[in-house]
Amino acid sequence: MTTSAAVPDLPAAAPQSAPQSAPVRIRLALAPDPVWEWLKDSGTVAEWEATRNIRIEASSPFDQFAAFAGGHVDVVVINALEVPQFVEQSDREPVVVGRFTSDRSFLAVRRTSSAETLDDLIEARITVDSSLGSALLWGVIADALHGLEFRVDSPDFDLVVVESASVADLVMRDDVDACICLPDFGVSDLADGRLRPLYGGRSAAQIYAEDVLGEPGAKPVAEAFVADRQWLDSNRDAVDALLGLWEVGLQNWTLQKEAILPSYPHLLSVQTDAEIAWMVDYVRSNDWVLPSVYLTQEDSEIQTGIFARMQSLGLLPDNAREPELDLSFAAAS
Repeated sequence: MTTSAAVPDLPAAAPQSAPQSAPVRIRLALAPDPVWEWLKDSGTVAEWEATRNIRIEASSPFDQFAAFAGGHVDVVVINALEVPQFVEQSDREPVVVGRFTSDRSFLAVRRTSSAETLDDLIEARITVDSSLGSALLWGVIADALHGLEFRVDSPDFDLVVVESASVADLVMRDDVDACICLPDFGVSDLADGRLRPLYGGRSAAQIYAEDVLGEPGAKPVAEAFVADRQWLDSNRDAVDALLGLWEVGLQNWTLQKEAILPSYPHLLSVQTDAEIAWMVDYVRSNDWVLPSVYLTQEDSEIQTGIFARMQSLGLLPDNAREPELDLSFAAAS
């Protein structure tokens, strides 16, 4: 890939003394993603591994929770709102150590629909790809803005859980009325205007920050880096290095996302020039990739607030434990 902007430098590695021991292994699970692909294709990962004596064994398991809970991976990239299930359903102790994206889901209808908000969709059939993740954040939004209950078996909406690839398709087939969609799983219908996002096309993260909190910059973390506590305690240097590598990827995304997107169209389900152009334009105004991998005190306060809201609404059990965010990792000065 040819670009004009300079590639961000990797953080300096600690001096290595010879002979080297066996490399530290990081078993990382994440969904296919342009940032990770660029890090590999640019040679950044290879250079990083060679200078740090660390090897990343990346995989994209169908069930990332099962991979983590079963001890098959050390670090998983998963929606932060789903972490409480790790606490309740696994012997492993999850710790959120870094951030990647905000929630990019939006509510959409067919272009012929007159709906503008959830208020206009009471008792409607709405597809979601899970009862967790984005659906939890929409549950908080529905209550805060409309006094409505957005969950499976809700009296206000008929939520239909289907696989991600079918969420928007069922709307276009007129089998359901609306969807909680991801831009990359409905881009063809979005690009030609047949699928219409509500709330001005804003994502759940934008709506929560702007309309619920009244703070446009306070978007909650969605995809986050989660490590097992026991493994983390023995491998803090490796995690620090991994986050430093990802910071380079995020810096490059900020500088060159309009060039990266067309380089990996298959990862965003875009095929035609029109679809690529739509996605580039959408990301330009609604970028879901966060500017830094490092967690802040504000992130912690936002996540604590969402956790409390979800618990008060019954979206989480009363005895659910709030996930720990480790704020000790920071960019090298």
